[in-house]
Amino acid sequence: RLSALGDVIHSLPALSALRSLYPNAEIDWLVEPLSAPVLQGHPDITRLHQIPRKEWKLRLRRPTQWWCLFSEIAKHVAKLRRRRYNVVIDFQGNMRSAIALFLAGGRYRVSCHRRDAREFLATLVPCRRVAKTPHRVNKVEKNLLVARQLGFEGDRPPGVMTLRPAASKWAERYLKSLPERGPVVVIHPVVSRFGAIKQWPVAHFRSLIERLRGLHARVVITWGPGEKEIADSIHPAHVLDEAIDLKRLGALIREADLVVVADTGALPMAALLGTPTVGLFGPKDAKIYAPPGPLEVITSPAPCSPCQLRRCEHSICMALITPSRVYDAAVRMLQRHGKLSSDLCSCQP
Repeated sequence: RLSALGDVIHSLPALSALRSLYPNAEIDWLVEPLSAPVLQGHPDITRLHQIPRKEWKLRLRRPTQWWCLFSEIAKHVAKLRRRRYNVVIDFQGNMRSAIALFLAGGRYRVSCHRRDAREFLATLVPCRRVAKTPHRVNKVEKNLLVARQLGFEGDRPPGVMTLRPAASKWAERYLKSLPERGPVVVIHPVVSRFGAIKQWPVAHFRSLIERLRGLHARVVITWGPGEKEIADSIHPAHVLDEAIDLKRLGALIREADLVVVADTGALPMAALLGTPTVGLFGPKDAKIYAPPGPLEVITSPAPCSPCQLRRCEHSICMALITPSRVYDAAVRMLQRHGKLSSDLCSCQP
């Protein structure tokens, strides 16, 4: 599974299933650098291979670099081939993962059913295909079908994300430095440019934070590279001073009492780490994309939601998710998990 972050995390329960099925196997993972941090140090992974696809794509536009580029790609392929894999599994089902599946070699190749492939060219690589997934099956369950095809029969494993001790200590220190006495609420307001259609309006985030003040909540707004301007436009007083890597983001989420996030990579991360979460779903089908875990899903009342669009002129589905609905869900989750004392409940606006 090369990308994206959320989809890589959706695959981790299947990794745990494979490990339980083959306790003595060497299991390698091929991934792009952006999502690699969530896999580094994972107890079920023997070797992590990183493919800098985006960098290669940029260099491909410069003919003067072609020789060096192709030599570098050949070295990566040779490195994979030297592992002499018995089984190579494609959890992604698109053209670039199918190419990786083919180049890695291996005695057996396993991929999704042809009708579940995301691109036609991915169906041309000869391999063993798992059964077609049922209609609207959850992403985590879809990935588990591969492990079940290979013989796994147990219940869905929870999955694992390993956090560095240094990242955990940083998160503890940071949260202890915050004023107020209420619950810690992490808000991750930004989605990827590719998934901009899933962005909840900035004004809605502002309104939510104003409501959370009634709980004396310690609000933390997280952000990544190139996202600070959006974070500052919501409420600069609650914004982290610097961008943090995925390990620190995971540590902060694990220490939080609640996470509020749209359908982006931080959502399955929070669910995997067991933190109570409110997830906002507009264009995407929550039945397919909402991860298992302590999660309350807020869906849009828009008649066109969910849809299959990647771009939308109005994105009304996200705008119709009101701050009051999200706030009420936040209070329910905090109460349900014992994160909200009775004296703070009485302060609700």
